[in-house]
Amino acid sequence: MLGSPKKLRQAILAELDSLAREPFAEPDLVKTGASGRKYAIRVRERIVLTYWVDHAVKEVRVIRVEIC
Repeated sequence: MLGSPKKLRQAILAELDSLAREPFAEPDLVKTGASGRKYAIRVRERIVLTYWVDHAVKEVRVIRVEIC
């Protein structure tokens, strides 16, 4: 992310801020991992965020940020 153009970095940070404000918003896709954990996927223009929400501790864990 640090090597990305400024405009793209800003878009990624804006998306992460949005996720932090609304972690329980409906994701675009849901995928189940090998362990059975459900991963939420949010797709915005060139950015794909994969994350899971830990409801018990009210925490969002972003596991992948992809740029398409």
